[in-house]
Amino acid sequence: MRNRNLVNRKLDNLETTLITLQQIVNRQSPIESYRANIIKAQGLVSDLRDMVEAEPMAPGEINRI
Repeated sequence: MRNRNLVNRKLDNLETTLITLQQIVNRQSPIESYRANIIKAQGLVSDLRDMVEAEPMAPGEINRI
């Protein structure tokens, strides 16, 4: 896989964002901070999807479309 380090960093960022969301819920922080972190997590998921789609398909893979 090309860009393996970049994918791993993005996954680490997503994991950190999810931990932050859990802490926001536990502390009952303002909803604005929760929404901002959800948007951040959605952006990371979108970036990761784009990166996976850019990778060439292996011969044994089945196209999801």
